[in-house]
Amino acid sequence: MKGLSVNACFPDLQPAKLINHSDSKINYLEHAYITNGKHRKTRLKTRPKAIPLPTLTPSDCVNYDINFNGDGNHSRFKKRVENSNQLLLSIHSWLWFPDNFDHQKHALDITFNLPVDINTSAPWPKINQQIINNRQLTTFHHSNRPAHWDGKIALGQFKTADIQKGSALVNIAILNATQAFDASPLIHWVDKNLDALLLAYGEFPVSNLQLLIIPVGKDREPVPWGEAVHAGGDAIHLYIDQTRPLAEFMNDWVLIHELSHLLHPRFNNATWLSEGIASYYQNVLRSRSDLLSEQKAWQKLHEGFQRGIKGTPTDKTLAQVSATMMRTRSFMRVYWSGAAISLLADYELRKLSNNKQSLDTAMKSLSQCCLKMNKTWSRNEIIQKLDSLTHTQVFSRLSKQYLHSTKFPQLEAVYRGLGLSVHEKSIQINSQAQYAFIREAIMQKRR
Repeated sequence: MKGLSVNACFPDLQPAKLINHSDSKINYLEHAYITNGKHRKTRLKTRPKAIPLPTLTPSDCVNYDINFNGDGNHSRFKKRVENSNQLLLSIHSWLWFPDNFDHQKHALDITFNLPVDINTSAPWPKINQQIINNRQLTTFHHSNRPAHWDGKIALGQFKTADIQKGSALVNIAILNATQAFDASPLIHWVDKNLDALLLAYGEFPVSNLQLLIIPVGKDREPVPWGEAVHAGGDAIHLYIDQTRPLAEFMNDWVLIHELSHLLHPRFNNATWLSEGIASYYQNVLRSRSDLLSEQKAWQKLHEGFQRGIKGTPTDKTLAQVSATMMRTRSFMRVYWSGAAISLLADYELRKLSNNKQSLDTAMKSLSQCCLKMNKTWSRNEIIQKLDSLTHTQVFSRLSKQYLHSTKFPQLEAVYRGLGLSVHEKSIQINSQAQYAFIREAIMQKRR
């Protein structure tokens, strides 16, 4: 597969042009035409990021060709997953939007017309699939997402599986590697982590999830990199060392970390909060689902906090390092300061309410009110919303205390209250501590 032919019809719109939102300098567009039915009528002049359009009749469509031939930049890690029967593509590399597209008013139905042996993975809900004349027509529904939010699709002869989790449908695609491998154990790994996410507050946070697994060959870890994407649709992308045994994947933290990002909306200038929530839950949820013992989960949190303390410079505030994290590589400070603040928030909410409120209930309320709004929240907006949802000032107080501080969040009082102590770098648990019941509630095994 070297490219795509796209037929775009706009029965309810009259766009002046089609625009491309890609930030890449590479333009894969070859030709564009006005079509009427199956016949090309008029060739259109194109620009690098726009296809100007004449006035269209109700029966007119725009057909354009996308050609990736000879260029590997469209596919991350392409050299490590070379296979002529699959493509991994940025949505913006091929999907051009009407200039008057309003995601709050308009939706797109996107149909892929492919040979029956070619699968499609996309971040949108699948609304129809049928086979006609040995061709597979699969239709997805793109709605409520801004056009400039990007995502990925995969096309090819790879393994797929659908898993229902509560009211959510998870579409798994495991791409091929340069050498064949048994992908079946990975389905078990994914399934267990999806179950773990349900233990945050009993519901899956999104209704449809694309889960893309891309094998990259031998690496230093089972999952060297992953990302959660709220963009074109909710998605998790995982880049894996497919040569590892199942046991190593089951012990890995990356998948549940990325899944935990589905618990919150997109944040702007609040990396410490988004990564802190995910870093905290990556251990809490594994304990609740019996992937870790309670002691091991606290141990991993403690070791993370120690890495955060070690990575905390004395002359930079958390707000400063959070804003420059990618450039300065301040991951440990940002992730684990945020995880410490998440623990502090969870502890304070539970203390104030005798365990009736928690970070879990805050995330559930946030999901119910705000995930479907599909907006990017500023730091102040999300802190104010969390305070409002919990009827407390826990989040604003912690934010004011630590966001503009050069010190790592103080956890000694929380450790003491929960019954956690450190002996020769190892976490010890005291079940007689004043707030041991809170510690037990945080990590308690659940079904």
